[in-house]
Amino acid sequence: MNETELLKRMRSQIPLRDPDELAQAIGWRPEEPRRPRSRPRAVLRRLLVGAPVTAGLVAVTLAVSALPPGNATSYANSAIDIRQEGDEWVARIKDPLAEYEKYHEAFGAVGLDVELRLVPASPARVGDLVMTPGAKPSGTFSGGLAPEGCRLGQSGCHLTLRVPVGFEGRVRTQLGRPAAPGERYQAAAHATDPGEMLQGVQVEDRPVGQVLQEIRERGLRVVYERVRDDPGSTEFNFVDGQKGFFQLSYEPVRASDVGRDWLVWQAWSQSEGVVKLQVTPAPLRPVSPPPGVTPAPRD
Repeated sequence: MNETELLKRMRSQIPLRDPDELAQAIGWRPEEPRRPRSRPRAVLRRLLVGAPVTAGLVAVTLAVSALPPGNATSYANSAIDIRQEGDEWVARIKDPLAEYEKYHEAFGAVGLDVELRLVPASPARVGDLVMTPGAKPSGTFSGGLAPEGCRLGQSGCHLTLRVPVGFEGRVRTQLGRPAAPGERYQAAAHATDPGEMLQGVQVEDRPVGQVLQEIRERGLRVVYERVRDDPGSTEFNFVDGQKGFFQLSYEPVRASDVGRDWLVWQAWSQSEGVVKLQVTPAPLRPVSPPPGVTPAPRD
């Protein structure tokens, strides 16, 4: 029985809307006479001999058999390159905009269960590791640029993630990447940090009118967020080594509703050319810390 007759018999056993659907689903095409048979076609024919079988099962079997093993010491695809270097796995990002499945595939090939997503970050946070809330993996993980001190765009400079060799468990994390024009930062830094739009400018506790003047001199836009004391909160969501503990809430506010004599609480980089000012009409009041707790410097 030749291959064409075999496929006809299978079609008669499997109800399909389109008689060619099975062949299309598995990518089968009749061989031309006297053409050498390749290894993949021989494998496919052996799968078909076990009829009746669905086209979907054939496709899944092929996909699973193509997965890489989990005991390699290195693996690379179009998105990422992972190598064991000493007591660490070093993952170098080749395509920061790739689908995260590409990264997961590579980590799986070396025996790691790492779900890595790259998120737009302000300049000071490019390369920072941003742990997903609720994920607390053991071990030491780090992100950054390699070689240290390089700048993305230079030859050989990559975003990296480092994972200890021997780590067992699941990791879910995010790594800051450069943002596209107009893209809002998901990993934002204080706008006054080195490398950011207001580097070196003192903004906290100054009137909005004064800070606005410095912002406009730099050709930047401003959005506002109002900060309020929130005594009903069950968390101390702002801790400062000098100011103390605060329970605060935040909400967007229109520029027309912000007075020039309001005070700037903090300034954040929101996107390229856009600064977010957190403001309050009156000084905020610290609250007493819980017994035995000492305020620590904020990040």
